[in-house]
Amino acid sequence: MKTLKLLFKSLFVLANVLIVVLLIASAYSDRVSPDTILGFSYLGLAFPVLCVLNLCFALYWLFLWEWRFLLIGLCSFLICWGPVKKYFPYHSRVKDIPKENVLKVLTYNVMGFAYKDHTKESPNKIIEYIANSGADIVCLQEYAVGKSEKFLTPKKVYQALDMYPYRSVIPINSSGYLNFGIAVFSKYPISNSRRIKYESDFNGSSVHELNVNGKTLTLINNHLESFKLTMEDRSRYTAFIKNISTDTFDGIKGALEQKLGPAFKMRARQAEVVAAEIAKAKGDYVVVCGDFNDTPISYAHRTVQGPLVDSFAESGQGMGVTYNQNMFWFRIDNILHSKNMKSMNCTIDKIRYSDHYPLWCYLSM
Repeated sequence: MKTLKLLFKSLFVLANVLIVVLLIASAYSDRVSPDTILGFSYLGLAFPVLCVLNLCFALYWLFLWEWRFLLIGLCSFLICWGPVKKYFPYHSRVKDIPKENVLKVLTYNVMGFAYKDHTKESPNKIIEYIANSGADIVCLQEYAVGKSEKFLTPKKVYQALDMYPYRSVIPINSSGYLNFGIAVFSKYPISNSRRIKYESDFNGSSVHELNVNGKTLTLINNHLESFKLTMEDRSRYTAFIKNISTDTFDGIKGALEQKLGPAFKMRARQAEVVAAEIAKAKGDYVVVCGDFNDTPISYAHRTVQGPLVDSFAESGQGMGVTYNQNMFWFRIDNILHSKNMKSMNCTIDKIRYSDHYPLWCYLSM
């Protein structure tokens, strides 16, 4: 009986050590390009799961008063403290927001405005949300408008969002009856808008210059490469999360191998192009928004962020999930800013009008 108990304990220690090694590798996986070693990109996705497993081991050793083994978990969290704070920040809310030299910035993947029209009798909830947001600058991804009056047209959008006298819509592609792109709506003048050139058929980024009370703000709006998972792929993933087994994993393995790997690599190259644009920015301030389609622990996020500050890591609370479909519990939407700005109250509004939640924050200039 004693031998069995020692064997069981040894297996637990080995499992704990394995989780610690994977956790540390995952925490710093964003330093390795998927073009170099693709496996680190998959490890980055597993970071929150590895954190939870490591915490469970720590609580188990604490319950048994096994201080030697408890230190294994605690030391690993100390080693990974920077990535942990970035992924799971917790900051108090600022109650009194200054009225001067402060911008409210909103980024929102609107999923084609849910492909719904906007009329007085049946208003589009996404457009209503944006109109009532009080944001000074709005960055939209998956912006889609119709070519006929039967659909949501640019005129209808502009009229509903007339509190934003300045706007820039960058076309990405079009279908038979819809035009797709990314868009910026602003209360401040916009100039020098252009698309950033990189490889993609359905995604894109744009750079703009805004005149904010005499200061130049360089704004970059992004919709980086998606995984292009079909509804069937996502349903299989949901089934796997609900019932983790070899059978359910086999069902999604093919889609993961064929789509995730190429998307990681393409996103890495896009991120490098965007980072080069950020480095060339000559304005007084820089703000980078959008749907990165990757987590805070990823090569794409780290590359785009560079010397900028992640507003959610600086002033948000919790894990900050921004995608709300099929149990993909990740923060993939971001607002980054230059170090001469300070973010306050970065917030994710849990409204299910799109497959993404809107993300906003106050930026003190």
